[in-house]
Amino acid sequence: MRRFIPTAPMGWSMRRRESLQKLGLVVSLTSMSGCATILGDRGNQKDDGDNSRSGDLESRGIKPKKGENGHLVVVVTVKNTGKETESADLKVTVKTDGTVHEETPTITIPAGKTKEVSVPFDMTYDRYENATNRPISINLK
Repeated sequence: MRRFIPTAPMGWSMRRRESLQKLGLVVSLTSMSGCATILGDRGNQKDDGDNSRSGDLESRGIKPKKGENGHLVVVVTVKNTGKETESADLKVTVKTDGTVHEETPTITIPAGKTKEVSVPFDMTYDRYENATNRPISINLK
């Protein structure tokens, strides 16, 4: 007794394999694209990629550091790309294991200048450093 085994047309299997590989690559790249921004670079404490803007002011970097009193200080580098002095409120939010800490200083940057703005927080740097989840976000408004 002969059994009928259906087969796909010639070449169909190869096209299917190539399509699935391309789809897998797109899905992988898409899912990983936001990870660096969300997680930040914890060990090296480099810019987390947040480039908030307000008028001609734009953030260029965010760095947490230990202040002189042992408290957390977030240093935000802001550039004024315009031709006049500009001011804005700089809202800095630090979340540590579910607790939200916010500070909102008003900053003023001369035309064409870049300034590092230090924003101190009422929490120790060690508490921030030892937190398992510690994103920092900013909002220039």
